[in-house]
Amino acid sequence: MKFKFTLFFLLLVMGGTLHAQVSDTLLKHNKRENVYRTSSGELIFSLVDMEVNGETVDPVLRFSAFFHFMEQWNFDLGDHFGFQAGIAMRNVGFITRDDPIRIQEHAGLIDGDDEVDIKRRSYSLGIPVGLKIGKLRDGAFFYGGVEPELMFNYKEKLFVNGDKDDKFNEWFSDRVNLINPSVYAGIQFKNGINLRLKYYLLDFLNTDYEEVIDGQTNLPYENVSSQMFYISVSAGLLPDRRRAEPVLPEDRT
Repeated sequence: MKFKFTLFFLLLVMGGTLHAQVSDTLLKHNKRENVYRTSSGELIFSLVDMEVNGETVDPVLRFSAFFHFMEQWNFDLGDHFGFQAGIAMRNVGFITRDDPIRIQEHAGLIDGDDEVDIKRRSYSLGIPVGLKIGKLRDGAFFYGGVEPELMFNYKEKLFVNGDKDDKFNEWFSDRVNLINPSVYAGIQFKNGINLRLKYYLLDFLNTDYEEVIDGQTNLPYENVSSQMFYISVSAGLLPDRRRAEPVLPEDRT
């Protein structure tokens, strides 16, 4: 836990420092652009709203810092309104406690009274598209939009009575909805720090997923709802597009 808070603090400090360095550099070159690019990472704190056969499954807050990267192109239509579009890669997922879902990979690993925790995650590739409103030239604004995401690498870890008993990894897995759209909203502060809330519109787990055990077809996620959401903090490299003061020649009279 101490490591997580230390990492969080370092990212905020580093983001503020980098923002100041980039701003100073651009200011010296007297750049003022309405179309520009920004980059950032994210610290993600995620949960899931999960039910199995109508019964709520307890989530555990999941923290993720690697690997997250977002590149966005900004189109400012004035000082107070603009658009954003880009590409992003993230490590998203959730943790559930006393999880009742059983799949083929769990065979022989779980007894009736065992405490079962499961960590599920997927790397995703997204295309965020949104609007922003605020003091754009100061770098402070509200924003929101939509982002379809491709879940291209799924990983699951099984913990029985606190011990990791199984894990597996699948590319373009049928266990999850391959394309999962989301909506997001957030605020950016003048120092480049962002707070973002995102909600996924589809279940994380694919309710139509089938597995065959001893010749019998089983749908382990058939009666499962699993909509994920998260809050994230990010520190981006943001250009300062305020016009620099002109340098006047010295008065030699």
